[in-house]
Amino acid sequence: MELNFEISKRLSREHLEVISLLGRLGTFLQSGGRDHQPDWQGPEVRRVMSDLRGALRAEIPNHFAIEEEVLFPLFAQENGTDLVELLLDDHQTILGFVADLKPLVEKALGSPDGLSQTEWEIFRAKGQALVTELTAHAEKEEFGFVPPLDEGLDPATAKDCLNRYLLM
Repeated sequence: MELNFEISKRLSREHLEVISLLGRLGTFLQSGGRDHQPDWQGPEVRRVMSDLRGALRAEIPNHFAIEEEVLFPLFAQENGTDLVELLLDDHQTILGFVADLKPLVEKALGSPDGLSQTEWEIFRAKGQALVTELTAHAEKEEFGFVPPLDEGLDPATAKDCLNRYLLM
């Protein structure tokens, strides 16, 4: 389905970008196993961790904020609240993982030694949970939320939503 409005296209693009990042993160988390930590100074590890830091700091919270504050209420008017409630529950779960992972990502990027073994095990478990939960969530939104949202928008409302998002 082709989307009509820039806000819908932006949401869709962000879903695809986060799914790509989560794929890279999942590969990274599986590569060494529980007992073998990565080379924290290696270029690919630094790239994945830097991209993850950006997603945890701003991209995920901002994406969720525009949905919760503006888009979910619009969607619920046309389509009911069942999917919105499910997506809000997902947001809470995912934001819990975001909060747990942020300090570990910062430490890994800020220390030449990376994480302690205990921190690595926590990071790996929470990271794998984030990969699972956020991938499923992004797919739900991509196929169940964005297309009907786009269909229900009018040009003025779509433009207002995009402008509000750009100010976040």
